[in-house]
Amino acid sequence: MAAVFYTSCSNGGSSESSPQNESSKRDESSPQNESSKRDELFTQNQSSKLDELFSQNQSSTQNVSSNLDEVTIGNQVWMTKNLNVDKFRNGDPIPQAKTDAEWEAAGKNKQSAWCYYNNDPANESKYGKLYNWYAVIDARGLAPEGYHIPTDKEWTILVNYLGNDAGTKMKSKGGWNSYTSGGDETCPNCVDWSAEYRSKVPCHTCKDRRRVSVPTQTNTGNGTNACGFSGLPGGHRGYYFGPFLDIGKYGYWWSFTEDDELDAWYRDLYFRDGYVRRPYDGQKGNGLSVRCLRD
Repeated sequence: MAAVFYTSCSNGGSSESSPQNESSKRDESSPQNESSKRDELFTQNQSSKLDELFSQNQSSTQNVSSNLDEVTIGNQVWMTKNLNVDKFRNGDPIPQAKTDAEWEAAGKNKQSAWCYYNNDPANESKYGKLYNWYAVIDARGLAPEGYHIPTDKEWTILVNYLGNDAGTKMKSKGGWNSYTSGGDETCPNCVDWSAEYRSKVPCHTCKDRRRVSVPTQTNTGNGTNACGFSGLPGGHRGYYFGPFLDIGKYGYWWSFTEDDELDAWYRDLYFRDGYVRRPYDGQKGNGLSVRCLRD
């Protein structure tokens, strides 16, 4: 830091100074005043440097989700938002597939890729990004520091902890499509009868039509979000030809666990019920959402 010099002026040009003026000069140049001024200059300088550093950090893109909100469910700590990063943990960019051809080629070549649903950045703030499974397992690290992509077993721990109607507890309170039930439905009385039994016993509920008319009603596809997971129906992107499907109806999340050479395990939530599904057909080239779990 540059030295700071302070200069005092004499009174009325006289070479002699009165005791009062001498006292004033001593006060101005006293160690206490010197210290106060140095502290003020140091504070201003430090504030300027901090502002500069903050500005530099704001302009750089890092592997940090825009909102690392968390929720504790049992013994696990989950992020409450889908992952939304475009760089690996080591700083390397994750390739964005902007066309159907680019998306399919990434899956075919077993290369990492991400996209917005429908290639529309407007979907980013709500649903985050969709990633293929090759990005999930990339050694450069998809999850931010302190987090990881949950394994198939860790997903199972979550669902088992939540128990009955786990999907309803995980779905957000809004954002899911509604659906209509009722109308012409399978008869609930004879639905489980065997063909032999039906041939001998008539069903008085449906008059052996096997169908009944039920009053229609509109049902919400939303959940209760009782556990705080805040699952949204972000849909997915298919591997072949890159179609976008199911936004508003399904939420899909990858696990880190491989099933076989072509597929990996994942979980999904559906707008018409409260189940958590563990499908077997998760092609690694598909684009699904990612939720992170704290290490």
